[in-house]
Amino acid sequence: MLLALVFLAQTAAAAPQAQGADPAALKKSCDKGTAADCLQLAGLHARGERVPRDAGKAASLLKKACELNLAPACAELAAAHRHGEGVKQDAERAAQLYQKACDGGVAAACAELGAIFQDGHELQKNLGRASELLGRACEGGVAASCGRLGAMYADGSPMAKDEARAAELSDRACTGGDGASCGRLAALLSEGSAALPRQAVRAAVAAARGCELGDVPACVVQAAAQAKGDGTARDAAHAAELFTRACDAGNARGCLGLGELARDGAGTARDLPRAADLFRRACDGHLGVGCQELALLAARGQGVPRDPAKAANLYGQACSYGEARGCLSLARLYIDGANVVHDPARAVSLLEQACSPRLPAACSLLAGILERGEHVSRDLERARSLYQTTCEAGISADCYSLALLLQRQQAPRAAVLESLGKACDRGSGPACRDLGAANERQPDKALVYYKKACTAGDTASCARVRRGHP
Repeated sequence: MLLALVFLAQTAAAAPQAQGADPAALKKSCDKGTAADCLQLAGLHARGERVPRDAGKAASLLKKACELNLAPACAELAAAHRHGEGVKQDAERAAQLYQKACDGGVAAACAELGAIFQDGHELQKNLGRASELLGRACEGGVAASCGRLGAMYADGSPMAKDEARAAELSDRACTGGDGASCGRLAALLSEGSAALPRQAVRAAVAAARGCELGDVPACVVQAAAQAKGDGTARDAAHAAELFTRACDAGNARGCLGLGELARDGAGTARDLPRAADLFRRACDGHLGVGCQELALLAARGQGVPRDPAKAANLYGQACSYGEARGCLSLARLYIDGANVVHDPARAVSLLEQACSPRLPAACSLLAGILERGEHVSRDLERARSLYQTTCEAGISADCYSLALLLQRQQAPRAAVLESLGKACDRGSGPACRDLGAANERQPDKALVYYKKACTAGDTASCARVRRGHP
């Protein structure tokens, strides 16, 4: 029985006088209604210690102890029904008994029932009940339950996504020795979010602990940190070792990381054919980044024969696996009609998928198409909104495009000048030139802008600067 040692240890602590009692004495005491002795005798029969091994007898004794309201016995009997040990296998009955044990204060029973409802293999999945039970187990000191609950907060199911709470719970589980939770904590801290500031050093520590505990994803996070020297000392050679172990264990991200090192010649010899093979393994593991990296090699003929058609297919795979860069790359091909049929409408659909704060280039391309109405309905308001986003993301050309669009829409002059200013500050020569023109009544100020425009390569502005005045 999975929880036998836990519950019998609890019982032994609660009734030390029963330790070493012979089976006959335990039976006599059990027959008189001493539930703890029924449980201890059940353990002897389950293990075959000083009595014949008899799972049915053990289950009968557990039933008696449970009916006497000994919560650990109910949990043991639940495990027996769950696995069909000495009694008929019955998931529903097991759940009832786990619930009784949980209500009786056995945190491990809450943990088992919570996991059953979370996984949905034995009973219908019920994440609401799972989160409640796992919360009780976590508060009762079951580290793995803190980890499972942390995973729910990280995924945003069934509760609202909360990376900070996910990290807090994962930290508790990691401290309690749950390697998977260390890996999750490391990933959360490494990526960071609005709710959880990025903490590279703490992420590296959590990853190292998780890797020591045998969690492969934690080893991948540790390797990624060591490959870049992010929050820990740079050690590309050790990173390559960790990535290799992870890849050999079937972890797609391990194959990806090792492929990147082989491509760049960091921590291992530069080997483009090997990198391509590793990216293929990552792609076969449904990791979109792996498909994207392999597509780039195929498009350039690096490590594999140059094959633009294969690259296009791989971009599509990357996109289907959630890699936004794959969607953007394929969209560009549909716009150009290169190695795929010219299909602007399909390109727009792909750009809608790819557009996000993490990939402003996709939003920029989409904004231009919507502004011009190329093969799609013209949508100036959406284009304007996208330009505002990409301008804030640092794309100077889009700050200038936004300014021009605002001018055409007869927006307030201050809004136009603000966008021109952002574009000019980010190196847009035309924007600086337009600011110079907007300040012709203030020659000295205008000349400053023309100089900036000239430095950015605007030849007309250079001519004005040489004349020394606008």
